[in-house]
Amino acid sequence: MTVASLTAGRSVRQHLVSILLALSLVLNLFFIAGALWIRIHGPPPMNQEERLQRIGAQLALGPEQKEAFEQYFQAVRARMQVMRKAVDPLINNAWSEVAKSDADEARVLALFDEAGQTRRAYMRELAPVTLSFLAKLSPEQRAKFVALIRERPWEHRH
Repeated sequence: MTVASLTAGRSVRQHLVSILLALSLVLNLFFIAGALWIRIHGPPPMNQEERLQRIGAQLALGPEQKEAFEQYFQAVRARMQVMRKAVDPLINNAWSEVAKSDADEARVLALFDEAGQTRRAYMRELAPVTLSFLAKLSPEQRAKFVALIRERPWEHRH
C-alpha cells in the first residue's frame, strides 16, 4: 500500500461521511419544520358530526349501545341539517344587512334573535333524544360522554 492509496481511501470515506452528515442535517431540518408547522397550525377543526363520531368511539360501547348511538347520531345529524337550513339564511341576511351603509339595526337584531331562537328550539328537541341515549349508558360512560361533549377543542389552540 502506498501513501497515495491510503490518502485516496481516506478522502473518499471523508467525502461519504460529509454527504451523509449533510443529508442527515437536511432530513432533521425537514422533520423539525414539519413538527413546528403542525404545532402552529394544528389539525383542521372537526365539524359537529365528526366530533360526535369521535366521542362515540371513545365510549367503549357494547353492541346494543352502538346501535343506540347510531340511532342517536342519525337523529342529531338530521336535526342539525334542518337547523342549518333554517338558521343559515337568517345569519346571512343579518350580515347582508350589516354590510349596507344604511343598515337597519332593528332588522339585524331581529334576524340574530330569530336565529338564536331557532337554535334553542333545536336544543330543546334534541334534549329528550340525548337523555334517551344516555339512559342506555353506564354511569361511567355517561360521565365520559358529558365530559367529552363539554370540551371545547378550539379553546386549546394557541
